Parts: sequence; structure tokens; C-alpha cells
Amino acid sequence: MRNKIKRHSIIEIIEHWSIALSGIILLFTGLGCLPLYKRYYITDLPGFAWTGDFYNVTLIHYIASIVFVAGVIFHVFYHGLRKDFALLPKKGDLSQSIKVLLAMIGIGKEPPSDKYLPEQRIAYVGIGLIVLILTVTGIIKVLKNLEWIVLSPGLESINTLVHTLTGFLFIIAFFVHVATVILFKSNWPLLKSMLTGWVDEEYVKQRHSIWYKKIKMH
Repeated sequence: MRNKIKRHSIIEIIEHWSIALSGIILLFTGLGCLPLYKRYYITDLPGFAWTGDFYNVTLIHYIASIVFVAGVIFHVFYHGLRKDFALLPKKGDLSQSIKVLLAMIGIGKEPPSDKYLPEQRIAYVGIGLIVLILTVTGIIKVLKNLEWIVLSPGLESINTLVHTLTGFLFIIAFFVHVATVILFKSNWPLLKSMLTGWVDEEYVKQRHSIWYKKIKMH
């Protein structure tokens, strides 16, 4: 049996998938809140009649948003208190990311990486900003339903527009993230590690040599 190196703890795995799965539900129900599913006959598909009920779709959207926001808050505090900032961008990440992406399609050699690839660190901040905007605008959309909070029609329209447009950015970011994992075989061990927590030592040695050296030093 190959030697394994622990990449993620069980807490990190639960944290990741709670955010990921609730995020998928938010995307699906968010489109349903527009609404789109009656217009494009999604409601006619077996088992999808409920997507035409605005109340049910909105309720599920709210429940998923609670799980999503709780997961994000836990992520920030958990890693912050542990001083685990490995996913924050470093100097030179942009140029290194280009080299990694080119290497994935057979152009050039991939530079040595730390625990996370440079494009992962850049994507982390980008998606984090999108999530922040979605969360703030989403909270405003909920609070405006309270009797003692009154927003002007113009402000409410702007908030809804920003929330919707940012939602589409989140959809794009989600599909790009999934595509880079599935389409490139070199990333498959990283996906497996998000399920098991472990990755082959030889893989780490070859692709994450900077991280590997740190591990061996401790």
C-alpha cells in the first residue's frame, strides 16, 4: 500500500462539503426564485413540480443560506484561530498560475507548489469576495421583509440586481472550479483528498514539493 499524507481533517471535509452542497442548492433555488423553471418547463420534469411553487423554493433557499453562511463563518473563525492562512494569495501567484494551467494542457513544466496550487489561492479570494457580496445582499433581501425596516424602491432594486448578478458570477465560478477538477487528471487526487482526507505521498512529493519539504522538516 502506498504511503499516504493527510491533507484535510474530518472537520475541513465536513466544512467544505456543507458549503459546497448548500451552495449548489442555493444556485438551484436562486434560479427558481427568478422564476425560470415554469418558463422553461423544468416543472414538467418528473419530481420537479415543486420548483414551480415560489413559497417552497424560497423556503429551501433560506434554509440552504443558513447552512451556507454558518459554514462560511465557521471556516473564517476556525482557520483564523488556528492561524491557517495557506489559502491566502502569495506574491507571484498570478504568473505561477499561468504556468500551472499551461502545464495542464502540455505546455511547459509545472512549477513546484505548496499545499495549495497558486490558482487555488487566487480563486479562493475571488470566490470569497463573491460569497461576501452574496451574503450581504442576501441578508438585506431578508431584512427588508421586516416591518420596521424600510428600503427605498431604488435601493431595493439595486440590492436585488447586485445579488442576482453576483449569483451568476457564483455559478460561473462554481462550474470553472468543478471543470478544472474533473477535466484535468492531475487534479483528481485533490478531489479524492476532499473525500478521504488523504493523498499519496508520491503525488505530494512530485507536485507539492514545497509542502512536502515542510512536512519532512517537522
